[in-house]
Amino acid sequence: MGFDINTFFRHENEKLFKKGSLITGILFIIFGLFLAFNPIFQSLGIFILFLGAIISVVPSSLYAYFNFSKYNRMEEQFPRFLRDFAEAKKSGMTFQDALRSRMNTDYGELNSEIAKSVHQLSWGMPFVQVMTSMADRLKYSSIMRRSFTIILEAFNAGGDVTEVMDDLSTDIKAIKELHDERKADMSQQVIMMYFISFLFLVIALMMYNIMMPLVSSGLMDVNLFGASDSSASSSEIEYCSMVPFVCSICVPFGFGEGQLCYFEALFFLMALIQAITSGFMCGEISEGSAAAGVKHALFLSVVAFVVFMIFG
Repeated sequence: MGFDINTFFRHENEKLFKKGSLITGILFIIFGLFLAFNPIFQSLGIFILFLGAIISVVPSSLYAYFNFSKYNRMEEQFPRFLRDFAEAKKSGMTFQDALRSRMNTDYGELNSEIAKSVHQLSWGMPFVQVMTSMADRLKYSSIMRRSFTIILEAFNAGGDVTEVMDDLSTDIKAIKELHDERKADMSQQVIMMYFISFLFLVIALMMYNIMMPLVSSGLMDVNLFGASDSSASSSEIEYCSMVPFVCSICVPFGFGEGQLCYFEALFFLMALIQAITSGFMCGEISEGSAAAGVKHALFLSVVAFVVFMIFG
């Protein structure tokens, strides 16, 4: 049996996986703090501390992104499902038979939820309870949750459920079209965010490559706070001992030693933070959800990493 990433990232596994990653991340953080207080292993300890923070955060971001993508694809097919369901009911079928008839139609990832509902019907579960169960499984989508609420209210009130489904299908389709228009309109803003991120990366590299020769040659006498200090040249300042967190990533990423390590690691961290925040902003701008920005953040982070490995 092959590995299904969508099955792995379903909500049933979310809480367990998040707890596992959080506990693992906390253990890394505790171990990193223990090593950080030892002068010999201080850099290693801070690096493990940084790694523990990543382990604690990344799984939640991945779950949010994959679930956002999954339910977004379901929402694309949901209006067609409602329309077909209503047409089947209008043809004279019962609600149960109308639902069963939808199993053989391709609705993408929505088919798995339809199949579960049909299996529940075969066990003798009442139709209203089946629909309530399906609504509960799809409650993470606001569009589908509200739609099922309206359908169940109409069913319980004795209204024309098929007409309600037809109207919902039309309304949801209109909402998705407006969403697509908004996404297209915001695409220019996303491009601008990418441009700003790349520009920041170029500026960071230029500043590093321009400043580093000056600092190394002693032409710039600076202290940690950027003020001029004639009593201590830049070559005498131990930057890594002052800010060990920055230099803790030097050895794993091959950033050299001393001043070379400090400045390259500093600019690298700045570029990485800017890439991640820009990525999440891209998701919020284009999709209206920060979870959609995980793919942008990942791409921009990889670009920043590769650029610094090659040109840094």
